[in-house]
Amino acid sequence: MTRDKALTGAAGAYYVGFRLSALGYAVGLTTHGTRAIDMFVANPNTGKSITIQTKTMVNAFVQSKKCEPYWKWPVGKSPPSPYDTFFYAFVDLRDDPSQTPDVFIVPSVRLDSLLSKFPNWQWCNIEKDNAPEYKNRWDVIKDALA
Repeated sequence: MTRDKALTGAAGAYYVGFRLSALGYAVGLTTHGTRAIDMFVANPNTGKSITIQTKTMVNAFVQSKKCEPYWKWPVGKSPPSPYDTFFYAFVDLRDDPSQTPDVFIVPSVRLDSLLSKFPNWQWCNIEKDNAPEYKNRWDVIKDALA
């Protein structure tokens, strides 16, 4: 079965929204096609808010004989300018709906160090050795909203 890219993207955004709502944050998803921001997240207790761009792959994990294992997501030709309250949530659906997706939380100010840049496209690559710094790090968002 061929997967629709829009449905894959929606699955990732809704999963991230679900997780953040379950943590007690107010989450607002933007309308389809909004450039650079998929959701606004606010802490009702502190009034602080952040924005998140989600990028979702069905199976982002890459194992190769040529290099160390890593995860990858396309980020486009030119990612938005970084700022302290803007985060990326890179979602790996793991090609299995019965498994919990992995989410890599990356502050936008740190994205540039993870990019592979090509003339017409850029990819975020997170090597397996660096994964603990980003993988399922919901605490990074909790700290930003504290």
